[in-house]
Amino acid sequence: MTTPDESPIIRTSSKRMAQGLVIVVIVMAVGAAIAIPNWHNMAKNPPPVSTITTKPSTEGGAATSAGGGGAGSAAGGSKQGGTVAGATTISILQGASVQGNPAFDPNDAKVSLDSKVVWQNKDTVPHTATSGTGPSDPNSGKIFDTKIINNGENSSPQQLKGAKVGDSIPYYCQIHPYMTAKLTVTAAKASSSNATGGAATTPTAGGPVGASLTIMQGAATQGNPAYDPATLTVKKGDNIQVTNKDNVPHTVTNGKGPDDPNSGKLFDTSIINGGESAKVPTTKLTAGEYPYHCTIHPYMTGTLKVQ
Repeated sequence: MTTPDESPIIRTSSKRMAQGLVIVVIVMAVGAAIAIPNWHNMAKNPPPVSTITTKPSTEGGAATSAGGGGAGSAAGGSKQGGTVAGATTISILQGASVQGNPAFDPNDAKVSLDSKVVWQNKDTVPHTATSGTGPSDPNSGKIFDTKIINNGENSSPQQLKGAKVGDSIPYYCQIHPYMTAKLTVTAAKASSSNATGGAATTPTAGGPVGASLTIMQGAATQGNPAYDPATLTVKKGDNIQVTNKDNVPHTVTNGKGPDDPNSGKLFDTSIINGGESAKVPTTKLTAGEYPYHCTIHPYMTGTLKVQ
C-alpha cells in the first residue's frame, strides 16, 4: 500500500509469523533434548575453575569454596612451608589445570603404610586429591579426600583409610577430573624397635604389667575382631602389655579416631609391627573410660577403663 508521500510498507503475514514461531520452538526443543539428559554430568564436571571462587576465612582458617564443583570446602589447608615431618609430599604442578599437562609429581608415589600424605598446590588455581578413578566412581573419596586445596597451600595430612601393603590407589582432582595419578602402598617404616630386633616399646616410668591387650590375627580386615578384650579394665599405675598377633602393623592410640582433636595425647604405642609388642602406661590417666583406635586402620576400636 502506498500514499503519495510514503514508501511502500511491507507487513508480515500471519503465515510467516506462524512459521517463525515453529522454528523457534523446534530450536528450543532440540536444545532441551541435548541439555536435560546431560545436565547431571555437566553439573558434576564444570569447566576448569569457572565455577570456583575462593575467599579467605574470617577466622584465620583455610579458604573455603564459594561455588560448586562438588568438591566441598577446604579442610585444614595451610600455606606451603616445605615438607611435612613424617609425611609423603606430592606436588600439584604449575599448569596442571590445563588438560594434557603433567598434574602430580610424582605421578606414582610410593607411600609407606604408616605414613600420611600431603599435597602441595603449586598451581595458580584450586585443586583436590581424591581417591577413586573419577567422579562416577562409587568409592570416590572413601580412602582419602583433601577437599579444596587453594593455590599456594598444602592439604591437611591424609591417612589412607583401610589401605594395605601392595595396594595401588588411583586418585584424581574433583575440579579437573582429567588430572589423575596413583599411590602405591609399601610396608610400614621401621618403628622404634631396638637394633637387635627387639619389640617396639613406649617409654614408661616403670610400674607393674597389670593387664594384657592382644591385637587379633586378621584385625586389619574390617569387620573382624580387633582387640582382645574389646574393653580392658586396669588399675591406675599399671602398664598394659600390648601384643600384635596380626601380620601387619597396628597401633593403640587414645581417641575415637584420627579426627579426634585429642587423638594420641594421652597414650600412643606408635607402630607395633606384626609379632611385636609395646607397653601403655597408665600413671598419668585419671579414673574413667578412654576410647582408643588404630591410626592405620581407624575402624579398629576399643575401650580402656582405668580404676
